[in-house]
Amino acid sequence: MAKKRASSSKGSETIRSCANIRSKKHPDVRCTYPAAHGEFCARHHKNPTRFQEKSSLEHVKSQTQILAIQAIQRWWRLYVGFLRFSKQGPATNTPTVSENQTDIYTLESIHAIPLIYRWSYPDSKRHIWLFDVRSLSMTRAQDSRELLLNPYTREPILEKHESHFQHRCTWLRARKYCIVHSQDVELSTEQLWHQQILDVTMKYDMLGYHTCIHWFEELNTRQLMAFYIELWELWFYRLHLNSEIKHQVIPNWNSRTTPLFKWSPGELLYRVERRWWQKVLLDILDRFVSSAVLKEHRVLGALYGMTGFAVVSQTVREQYHWLVEIQETM
Repeated sequence: MAKKRASSSKGSETIRSCANIRSKKHPDVRCTYPAAHGEFCARHHKNPTRFQEKSSLEHVKSQTQILAIQAIQRWWRLYVGFLRFSKQGPATNTPTVSENQTDIYTLESIHAIPLIYRWSYPDSKRHIWLFDVRSLSMTRAQDSRELLLNPYTREPILEKHESHFQHRCTWLRARKYCIVHSQDVELSTEQLWHQQILDVTMKYDMLGYHTCIHWFEELNTRQLMAFYIELWELWFYRLHLNSEIKHQVIPNWNSRTTPLFKWSPGELLYRVERRWWQKVLLDILDRFVSSAVLKEHRVLGALYGMTGFAVVSQTVREQYHWLVEIQETM
């Protein structure tokens, strides 16, 4: 039980909490489960009752004020609809115009996709498609192709639409929305772990390096150890980086509290726990693409991370063969 609570607490750091009341018996308490279905958890998303903080001030509204509030609400509904159209695509408000009427992953009607997760685009023939962001992001993370493909037609999605989709994923994760499917009230440890990997792979995608979840997960302990050593040697010696460049890519990389490399390779010879190595490396890879202020320095960080990745992964070498040439010139 204690372990389950600890897992739930850790998950709440990366996933927002359900916006529903706890129960009809406890309407004054907010639900604490993770919101795996947009604003609500698996228990409450079908029949939600949004939790509202009670105000200590009671104010009786006049008829004029009520009419003014209703006018503002009508305007706001129109404005929100326009925002969804511009940020989530043409079929978000009207799913009936979409070519597909079922979700590629759940096979449920696209009308059941929560508004917050809807994303649509017109293809080269001006056919409109509507997807659940969670389904498309999971499909993307498991596809080794560099281009994002329409899962129904296998036609490449234009770069401008792919960029639009990536920005939507980033927007959702910045607000702690879960972008993996879950039918359970509690997100499992494995689902939370996949969410963390997805967060990092999306950042590399945004910087021009498409990576798949399984590329990282298929590495065994020995390969993970070699990956750490390679990144360590690249950072300290082989790339010949001066102090200025290092601090541009990762400010305060050598601080005492949060150093980029907490241990030298020699100190880790007896660490054999595979998941421990995965977590350490994922943190380093994330800092390469998350720390810099300027995008050009985050692109450099992505290059450093992928260069080390290519040394230990045959799949990465095949996808980015030019990274091998960089290694040979060092």
